[in-house]
Amino acid sequence: MFRFWYRFIPNNMSSIATGLADIVYDKSIAPQLPDYMGQAFEQICIQYLLRENSKLSLPFVFGRIGRWWGNNPNKKRQEEIDILAIGEDNAIFGECKWKNEPAGISVFNELVEKTLLFKRFKNKYYFLFSKNGFTRELEDTAAGMDNLVLVDLKKLYKG
Repeated sequence: MFRFWYRFIPNNMSSIATGLADIVYDKSIAPQLPDYMGQAFEQICIQYLLRENSKLSLPFVFGRIGRWWGNNPNKKRQEEIDILAIGEDNAIFGECKWKNEPAGISVFNELVEKTLLFKRFKNKYYFLFSKNGFTRELEDTAAGMDNLVLVDLKKLYKG
């Protein structure tokens, strides 16, 4: 709530106070909402993993979690991983998708490609989080793997 307030309200306070809240929403808030929610969704996904870690329900107990970005020397570009949780020689790599369509196999393939930069981890686990679920192809792929976990909103918010 505070992040939303300080991101959108102070710059629009006068317009809101004079009854232009609908216009402020349409012109200033709505266009930025997908990016804002994408960042908020990543934090929610991290909170989910922290909760699961405390319940000892993950493949290993991690000691550190956060976002990772760095250089890919093979492709000569910057890479970003939404969530990286590590513990000894294990790692969870997470991708968070706040989109209006289901996440597909390409999301998984791109994440796996990024993880090739991490040679030190003996065991790699992939967690894909999606606002709108997953394609059948990705669900079928996950069903055949023991290190790929798909988390939709229903599972994410389950207490």
